[in-house]
Amino acid sequence: MDELEFRRRILAEPSTIDKELEAFAEQDTDKQAFIDDVRALDDELSKALNVPVPENLAKRIIDNTYACEENHEQPLDTIIEAKSRFAFNRLYLAAAASFLVAISVFFVINKQHTLYSVGEHAFTHLYHEIGALDKHEAIDLAYVNEKFATIGGHLDELPGKVTYLMFCDFQGKKGLHLVFESDFGPMTVFIVPSDEQPFGTGSDDFNDERFAGHINRGERADTILIASIGAPLDSYNSMINDAIRWLH
Repeated sequence: MDELEFRRRILAEPSTIDKELEAFAEQDTDKQAFIDDVRALDDELSKALNVPVPENLAKRIIDNTYACEENHEQPLDTIIEAKSRFAFNRLYLAAAASFLVAISVFFVINKQHTLYSVGEHAFTHLYHEIGALDKHEAIDLAYVNEKFATIGGHLDELPGKVTYLMFCDFQGKKGLHLVFESDFGPMTVFIVPSDEQPFGTGSDDFNDERFAGHINRGERADTILIASIGAPLDSYNSMINDAIRWLH
């Protein structure tokens, strides 16, 4: 299970979280907080939509029916006024319900975006394509630049040979995902054009028990470098960013 599947399953059925999901979140306080937040929102929505039936509703409906029959010759303007008031009340209730749903959806999306940082998103891509770290056949730099040029960039060189190259959807933006070899093992790089608007949340440095990463937020692109724990990220990050040129 990866991060995306975990969050999709929690949002889809917050009230029926199985043992697999709980085990996945057990050692991660952010994941546990996410479960708690979604469950709390689900409870609030259930309470808001669980409107109790007014007392004596059936009796009141019958009484009103008889009253209408007894006053069937009431003036036309009174009938129109009553219908207008009924239509207004229905419109008001429908608008209120729509507003509640819109606010709830916004809360869920905003909460998910806040919790789901750039570092987490990068790790999700990394682990989804973890087999890329085992590739060793070199990819020509000219081919890399042919692909990179489609999003406006060019690489003069890299600190090692490229062994993996792929486009990726990085939080709604088309980015370049590549792996190159180094003295410290394979390193993963995401280059994501940011249109002069660095995106995402979270710290510029992130790690788990196996990998560490750093985000360099530039004017034209955000560059995310991930390597094994202990690798000198700063020096490699500098070499990569110095090698990037923008074509337009």
